[in-house]
Amino acid sequence: MTTIPRPLVVAYASLSILLPAAGLPWPILLPAGLVALLAIGELWLRAVTGPPAEAGLPAVRPGLTVLAGLLTLPAVALLLHPLGVRVASVPLIAGAALLATGLALAARLRRGGPGRRGEPLPGEPEPWAVPGSVAAVLLPIVLTLIGGGVAIRAVERGARPELPGYLTVALNGWAAGIRHPVAVPERGLAVPVRVTNSGLPTTTQWLRLRVAGAIVAARPVTVVTGKVYALNVQLPPLPPDGCLRPVGISVGGTGTVFYARSSAVRGRAAC
Repeated sequence: MTTIPRPLVVAYASLSILLPAAGLPWPILLPAGLVALLAIGELWLRAVTGPPAEAGLPAVRPGLTVLAGLLTLPAVALLLHPLGVRVASVPLIAGAALLATGLALAARLRRGGPGRRGEPLPGEPEPWAVPGSVAAVLLPIVLTLIGGGVAIRAVERGARPELPGYLTVALNGWAAGIRHPVAVPERGLAVPVRVTNSGLPTTTQWLRLRVAGAIVAARPVTVVTGKVYALNVQLPPLPPDGCLRPVGISVGGTGTVFYARSSAVRGRAAC
């Protein structure tokens, strides 16, 4: 009886160190968390296979303890989600403590008292040792899969917030392939743009053309929600000085920019 509560006491002590109220540094929290998981893993094995003296496969028992302990944390997290509990440090610690308590009770009930019926004689192997060891590995995995399935179904059926709408302005047609400064002829240049309104209410915005930061043309455009518009913006001739100028095309507060210079350069560049 005295050997069963020891992993439970270790689990309680280690989990209490992990509480945020303790305010301990991570060099202490990290080993405490590992010790807590190992203690809970030991409780898993004792609840399923019995104490070390009764369980079979002693060589693999440490590995099974580590595996069961590591699977405990994601299993608790997956079970908290469908219950509507936020997965945070305190709920995880409380869930791990409750699980450790339940495993300790199960281990005590499985072991029973002295002189129980069907108890093997000294030196006789436990009849359920090997199946119990296999169950110790499979049970945490099955619980994780079940909890994960429940959580996924809850997320799929849960309410999803609507995605925010957006308005985009992008170069279209031949202008979409601009990689270098554009040479603007003396007659000007028609620049195709694409305006997309996704999810925003129908509004009337100003379509502005800026050259070197100065507005050279503007007109109102109505953008309907869920619509895509192909527009042409007429870029006037640029001064024939060979200087690069940023050209901005915007609708409301959204826009795109490219660089351009005049194709007719007279004399030396003045910039």
